[in-house]
Amino acid sequence: MPIARNYTGGSIVYFQGDVGDEIYILQKGRVALISTALDTGEEVKEEVKLGEFFGVKSSLGHYPREETAQVLGKTTVIVFKHHEFEQMVLKNTRLIMTMMRVFSRQLRDIHRQVRDILKAGAAGNPAGELLNVAESFYRMGNFDHAIYAFKKYIEYNPNGKNIERAEDLLRMARKGLTFPAGYPPPETEDAESDNITRLTDEQKMMSADDALTNPDALNAAGQTAKPGRPGIAEVYQAGMQHMQSEEHAEALVRFNECLQHSHLQNEREKAIFSQAHYQKGFVQMKLGLDNEASNTFSNYIKQFPTGDHVKECIFNLGIIAENAGNPDRARSLYHKVATMPPPDNTTQDARKRLEQLGS
Repeated sequence: MPIARNYTGGSIVYFQGDVGDEIYILQKGRVALISTALDTGEEVKEEVKLGEFFGVKSSLGHYPREETAQVLGKTTVIVFKHHEFEQMVLKNTRLIMTMMRVFSRQLRDIHRQVRDILKAGAAGNPAGELLNVAESFYRMGNFDHAIYAFKKYIEYNPNGKNIERAEDLLRMARKGLTFPAGYPPPETEDAESDNITRLTDEQKMMSADDALTNPDALNAAGQTAKPGRPGIAEVYQAGMQHMQSEEHAEALVRFNECLQHSHLQNEREKAIFSQAHYQKGFVQMKLGLDNEASNTFSNYIKQFPTGDHVKECIFNLGIIAENAGNPDRARSLYHKVATMPPPDNTTQDARKRLEQLGS
């Protein structure tokens, strides 16, 4: 039987990238669907109308959620399991026609955005256009076509400016992950891209752990810091040392410095950048800056949806909600953490918190 589920403002019904078989109807209140525009890469918020379904396509298609569903104020939704929804639809032809109209409009919007992307650079570099096509397919959830286009980009443009980007997205597409929200736009390809030197095999083999603990090795692998400005690995290591000494204010300064490094040269620097983002939120909590920490953790989830610390971010958001006297939101976040694979210490901590809240 379908059930009614109540949410408080700020709660998350589901995150982009989640996999689930539940379909929702907005009974009362407000829900915003947060996604990324294909043509601009900007965040898009679309409010669900009263009586409207959401979460339908991903549930019926058995693929990850394409958007994050966030509650705006006190809200009630009706929750259907996959088979319950199918039974209802089979008995209601009017509902089928309504869904077809909605899906048709969404498909037209996607086609328009892809067409605009292709027209915008019709006279540009072919390699750049091939990457645009690959990313457009990926954003639409068409993994097979995206994988094919990424492979062709890598094959025909091995020294391109966006080669590491293409390899990253190819790996994510092969895993069936959704296009990461907040992913920075690609660099402009030009005729000189063939002269760009790629990292050597030895540099590629250096692990992210080495980068975090051994900045000298990172520098030897090709980090190019500006004269007089410490590299991101050096700054990150200083921040971690301050954390270990419980000098949280100084650590926050260092992690903020890490996030000022916008031109990341390789995978190691990207890993450090991601780690610094999470550690910034952690020290903000230690300093009692819960509002700032909440924004930092939320931004981490949007910017690094497949990052190593997504589960910890959601758990910490639960603690912040609990400290703010919002137990319903805290329960929602702890429940999310408790069901996220794989089971680990954070999973156990979330379950303990749920027990303490009486869930």
